Amino acid sequence: MRQSALQVATASLNAALYAALGALWTLFPVTLFGVRFWPQVFVPGAFAVLFGPWVGGVGAAVGIFVADVVYGHHDALLSLLVGVPSNLVAFALLGYLSNRSLKSTGRLASIGAGVAAPVIITVYGLYALSGSTLPILVGVSAIVVVLVAVPYLARSSWADVQAASSIGLAVGSLIIGFGIVAYSSFFVMPQVLGLGSSPLPIVFAYGTTLWTYLSEIPFLLAFTPPIVKAVRATLPSLRIERTTVSKSRNA
Repeated sequence: MRQSALQVATASLNAALYAALGALWTLFPVTLFGVRFWPQVFVPGAFAVLFGPWVGGVGAAVGIFVADVVYGHHDALLSLLVGVPSNLVAFALLGYLSNRSLKSTGRLASIGAGVAAPVIITVYGLYALSGSTLPILVGVSAIVVVLVAVPYLARSSWADVQAASSIGLAVGSLIIGFGIVAYSSFFVMPQVLGLGSSPLPIVFAYGTTLWTYLSEIPFLLAFTPPIVKAVRATLPSLRIERTTVSKSRNA
C-alpha cells in the first residue's frame, strides 16, 4: 500500500512538473513538423530512472496531455491518440531498461541499440529534409552517439541510463512521427499547427521523427543523470530497487 501511494504521488508530481515546465514553451514557441521544441523531457526521464516505468510513463502521459490541451494545440483527441501513447511508451521503456540489471551480452545489446537509434533515425530523416541540413543532422547524431557510447566505454554506471534514454525516446519519436500522419488521414489537424487540412504524406513522418528525437535527446542525455545523482545523494530512500541484484560499477 505504501509503495502504491508513493507511485501515485511521484507520478502526479512528475506530471505537474512536466506540464508546468513545459509552459515555458509559450515564451519560445518553436514548432516544426507539428511538434514543439520540448527540452523538458528530462523531467519524466529523471522520474523514470528514480521510480521506475509506471511513474515515468504515466506521469509523462498525463503531463503531456495537460500541456497539449492547456497551452499546446488544444486538440484533446490528437493528444490522446498520439502525444499520450508516445510519452507513455517512451518513458515507461526508459524506466524499465534503466532499472534492469543486464548481463554483459544484454547490456552490450542495449548500448548498441542506443547508439544505433540516432544513426537510423538520421538516415531515414534525410528523406524528408533538404541536403543543406545534412551537416547539422550528422553533427547532432554524432554527438548523441558519443554521449551514449562513451559512458559504456568508460565503464560508467550511467551507461545503462544513457542507452535506455536513447532507445525510449527513439520509440516515442516514431510513434509521434507516424501517429501524426495516421491521425491526419482520419481527422483534421489542429489549425494552430499550420499543417493544412489534407492528409499528410508518409514522408512527413520521417521529418517529424527526426526533429522529435534529435531536438530532445541532447537534453535527456545531458540533464537526466546529474538530476538523478543529486536526488539519490540527497534522498537515498526515494528510489526503487532493481529487479535483480546489480553488480557494483564505478560511477
